Amino acid sequence: MNVNDMYRICQYAINKAQNGYLTSSEFNLLADQAQVSYTDFLVGEFQQYQYGRPQARISYSENSSIRQRVTPLLNTVTLTINGSGFAPYPTGYLQTDSMIKIANFSRVRFVDQDRLYSYMNSTIDPIASNPIYMLVKDGFQFYPINSSTATLSYLKTPTPIVWGYTLDGNGRQVYNAGLSTQPVWSDLDLLDIISRILKLVGVNLQNGQIEQYANQVTQIGQ
Repeated sequence: MNVNDMYRICQYAINKAQNGYLTSSEFNLLADQAQVSYTDFLVGEFQQYQYGRPQARISYSENSSIRQRVTPLLNTVTLTINGSGFAPYPTGYLQTDSMIKIANFSRVRFVDQDRLYSYMNSTIDPIASNPIYMLVKDGFQFYPINSSTATLSYLKTPTPIVWGYTLDGNGRQVYNAGLSTQPVWSDLDLLDIISRILKLVGVNLQNGQIEQYANQVTQIGQ
């Protein structure tokens, strides 16, 4: 499913519901909002956390199925750590998946600021042989500070979905793939994102209904 399919399905559903018309600029805005909302849902919305329960009801780390959903957002980069033990966040950084020490392929552990003192003074588990990192304002702070590189696996923010177009001889918008930005998600995920777009315009449909509309749009070629 590409961005044009998404836009056509949304238009078809809105028309069926007699709920007005969705312009291309409105679609682009809502599509981006919807996929950000969906990403937040998969990663684990803060609103889902409950007292005494450390995980949200839905979190990409919970099982392989949810993790598979966020695979398009997973990226890997080698961090260059400066002499102060600092490395900036990569472009589009959203959340850490794993941090690996390149030299021996061992895990670099994450610690909170309020536990740094314990790790720095530990004789049982010295940071010299078991490095750690903290999240700070603009990047990662590593200890020991003489760490030089690390491999970061992380979730990146999804690229905004854009339905691009050119104008025909009558001034009407015609889909242009070259001016568009395609979604990175699977068709199953896009059904959920389309559902979120439609909810933002006041049309509430289940994924099964959206899939039915998608089939109808494909058959009639609208």
